[in-house]
Amino acid sequence: MMKFFTALFLFISVAVFSQNRYELSDEGKDKLYLSDSIANLAKAGKITDHPMVVVDGITHRYEDLEKERLALSKIEIAKIIALQKQTGINIYGKSGEPGVLIVTTNRNSYYKPAQEVKPNDFK
Repeated sequence: MMKFFTALFLFISVAVFSQNRYELSDEGKDKLYLSDSIANLAKAGKITDHPMVVVDGITHRYEDLEKERLALSKIEIAKIIALQKQTGINIYGKSGEPGVLIVTTNRNSYYKPAQEVKPNDFK
């Protein structure tokens, strides 16, 4: 019985630690936005639960995220695209095997909320 609890604890620890690798710099539930997206895509079979993440062209392998964190917040994410296994391998080699998540941010563009301007506003 003790072996069962030890194995269960180890599994839960690994699962939680795995999710922490993809945490954003936000607070609260926004912190888990990327890891929740990865979990949902993995559940749908599009990627594994430990994909490579490419943020604005900069690759972050799962192994690398043990030492470094993504300096990214939810509000900066403009688009997320999941590449399946074979496409990831074709582009990124063996590192793309678990799937690749392409994250495009709005960092490099002038981000300003759209405002509607009517011709009558200037009369």
